[in-house]
Amino acid sequence: MVKSAETLERLFAESRPKSAALFETGKDVMPGGGMKSLGYSPPLYIDRAQDCYLWDIDGHRYVDWLNNACAMILGHSPKGVVDALDRLVHNGIVFGAPNTFEQPIAEHICQRIPSIEKVRFTNSGTEAVMNTLRLCRAYTGRTKIAKFEGGFHGTSDDAEVSIAPPIDEAGAEESPNAVAEYKGINQGVIDNIVVLPYNDSEAVDLILTENKDDIAAVIYDPKSGNYEIPHEFLRFVAGKCKELDILFVMDEVKSLRVAYGGYQQLAGVDPDLTTMGKLVGGGMPVGAFGGKAKIMDMMDNTTGATGISSGGTYSGNPMTLAAGLAHMEEATPEVYAHLKELGGRLTQGLKDVFSRSDVPARIVSTENIVSAHLTPDPVRSYRDILKFDRAMRHRLKLGMLLEGHYARELQELTISSPMTNETVDDFLASLEKVLQDKD
Repeated sequence: MVKSAETLERLFAESRPKSAALFETGKDVMPGGGMKSLGYSPPLYIDRAQDCYLWDIDGHRYVDWLNNACAMILGHSPKGVVDALDRLVHNGIVFGAPNTFEQPIAEHICQRIPSIEKVRFTNSGTEAVMNTLRLCRAYTGRTKIAKFEGGFHGTSDDAEVSIAPPIDEAGAEESPNAVAEYKGINQGVIDNIVVLPYNDSEAVDLILTENKDDIAAVIYDPKSGNYEIPHEFLRFVAGKCKELDILFVMDEVKSLRVAYGGYQQLAGVDPDLTTMGKLVGGGMPVGAFGGKAKIMDMMDNTTGATGISSGGTYSGNPMTLAAGLAHMEEATPEVYAHLKELGGRLTQGLKDVFSRSDVPARIVSTENIVSAHLTPDPVRSYRDILKFDRAMRHRLKLGMLLEGHYARELQELTISSPMTNETVDDFLASLEKVLQDKD
């Protein structure tokens, strides 16, 4: 029944002395010692990556089940992306002017996602969301944004409301309070966020109807492979927005990896605007947002000032666009079919492995994103996540790292195209070992 946290923490730290040393010296010049915190100490410092593998500075190899927060659908350093970057790096990295890499990837995105007629580029998914919400307010003249409790939309102030609020501050389940995720977010921002509950159509209907004259847009995170939300619920939300003349924004920063045309293709919805990132950059920093031309054209100031625009020194830079186009072109429907097949194998395998253990688990999956939630109950909202056995999640995370699997807490495990049946089966065998190990 899984080794103790004390034993696992000791084995982990003792076998990674270089990471431990670098972490300590990093504290002198960086708050927390480094930029990424994944909940274990010492944090792993990665030296290199290739295909579906990572190597840390102590020489340990891991199968990468996180893929840089879902971004690397083709694994690390795919040849087409590397070749695109190599051609450009010798020809000037960034120009500070329009470049010939913009239109090809814009055309690809518009062809790939039917709801998008025009698109603009940013440097991150956070920036894409920030610009999109500003555009929604400008277009409608309304001030409020509605989002779902537990939905994640990056790190701008508007987005970091009611992601994981303390339950004693969260309010009633059917009418959640707007709660700042961190200190420093202005109260005025919080006052302009309306929070909705997942999987409660009646409550969503009531809240949106009551606030329809003030809400510019609803932004929707499908929680792919994380929450159990039927497509019918998303279709209801999109339909209600259309009925009430509220813009509907689909956040596909992560979920563009679950289907060739994104989650909106799976669910059969036609959003007004879509935010993107991760997959669109091929590993380079990227964000993008697009949608109906009548809305996006507010960003066109070529014939006179419209009162709103978007830009940035590195927005739409050639390196990102070249890498992104190569990445998206190689992420074909056939690649998605391969990912779906492996995702199904992983989903069923996790159910089988946990059924033979004394650790209860609920397996949730969307195509190629899979989560093993340590609860026997359905996971339909953020509040269900509070039921998880957090101590056991920590133990499983360390146990799997020691077995060579970079898999966080078995949350949002993602498949990459270099993986095979054997990759999945090895993961499942390692998990079975960890679940049965004792001190």
